[in-house]
Amino acid sequence: MTNKLAYFEDRGSDLKQYSLLLAAYHDEYDKAVAILKSGSDQLNVQDPYAGLTALHIAIFRQNPKIVSLLLEQDGIDIKVKDGFQRRPVDMLDYTVNQEIFEMVMDATYPDEMRALEDEAYDEGRADSSVVPLKPKGPKP
Repeated sequence: MTNKLAYFEDRGSDLKQYSLLLAAYHDEYDKAVAILKSGSDQLNVQDPYAGLTALHIAIFRQNPKIVSLLLEQDGIDIKVKDGFQRRPVDMLDYTVNQEIFEMVMDATYPDEMRALEDEAYDEGRADSSVVPLKPKGPKP
């Protein structure tokens, strides 16, 4: 079996520009933090094959810590499209993680999400109270 990462290993320093992508792909939160502390020049870098950014990858990999880290960065491009014309929000099709869903939706549609929250509170649906179900009556 051949080493699937051999292409990357043979390219050496050429791949430093993709280290944030690799950290996101391998769920390496601490490495992602270190890369971003050294500068945000990789924040919106897209891979040369599918055009994925680290945010696309973190959403696909369902890693809420890395998604949150990336969304907190100044300069994150939440509207960048990959090679298949998918924005990060479109990657939510691949997640079942509610935390990721809410973070990405809030970042992509902040005004709309705030309006939905306000509407829910105005209608009393989000007041943290529990509404008991009415017991079923006797069967006729």
